[in-house]
Amino acid sequence: MFQLVFKGECAPGTDMATARSNARALFKASVEQIERMFSGSPVVIRNKLDEEQAEKYRAVLKKHGMVAYVQPMSGNAAHNQTKPAPAATPASAIPEPVKPVSATANPQHSTGAPGVEPGDRLTVAGDKVDDILAGSTLGLDPVGVTLAEPGEAPPPMFQHLDDWTLAPAGSDIGIERDLPPHVVPDVSHLSLADNESKKQ
Repeated sequence: MFQLVFKGECAPGTDMATARSNARALFKASVEQIERMFSGSPVVIRNKLDEEQAEKYRAVLKKHGMVAYVQPMSGNAAHNQTKPAPAATPASAIPEPVKPVSATANPQHSTGAPGVEPGDRLTVAGDKVDDILAGSTLGLDPVGVTLAEPGEAPPPMFQHLDDWTLAPAGSDIGIERDLPPHVVPDVSHLSLADNESKKQ
């Protein structure tokens, strides 16, 4: 069995904003889910797929500007999914000691490998992914395609310009105010004493 893993990568020729918009419309996801999808950490989009189904989903994501990876599911994870209480097995057949479920519920935090079931991570589409992908009509044009023909904008219309004039350079165009005249005090009764008068 295979699983489809997304690591937040965009297809060549697709910018991040376009890929995010396509993902939100494709998976009917919330803003928080989209942020987690494009955080850079591996996110399991769908699991328990045969190789043909996984490649089909990968092609759909690529068409919408997202790079996904088809990876084989972990044998231990698939075994635990079908048989939660494993029977006694010879020690030579087990590569590592069997640990409690609480210690292995989320191994991706320590290894970063996307070999875990999606229950501990983001479940973007869930069981409805088939209907979502089948009903999608989104598509991407090749790079350089004009999406909308440019239209001719009408020239701007300026009214009442005939009543406007330009003042000469240096003119004071502020508001004129009536200011009182400067008052010059009467100093006719004042005089200056010479140096000899000061000595006396």
